[in-house]
Amino acid sequence: MSAKTLSPKKRMLVKRVGIAGLKRKMAGFEKKYGMSTQIFLKKIDRGELSESNDFIDWLGLAELYRNILARRSK
Repeated sequence: MSAKTLSPKKRMLVKRVGIAGLKRKMAGFEKKYGMSTQIFLKKIDRGELSESNDFIDWLGLAELYRNILARRSK
C-alpha cells in the first residue's frame, strides 16, 4: 500500500505522529492488555479476541506501521 492509497485520515495520522508515535501508541495498548502487538495480531487472526474500539484502533496502528516499514524496504 502506498501513501497515495492511505485514507486522508490515516495519512494525517502518520504525518502527525510518525513512526515513533505509532510505536508509542502501540506500546500503550501492549501495556494495557499485557501482550505484544505480534501476539495481538495472531489472536486477531485466530478470532480469539472480541471486537472493541481499542482493538480496532490497535489493529489500524499495526497495519499502518507494517505498511510504512514495507514501503521503506523497497
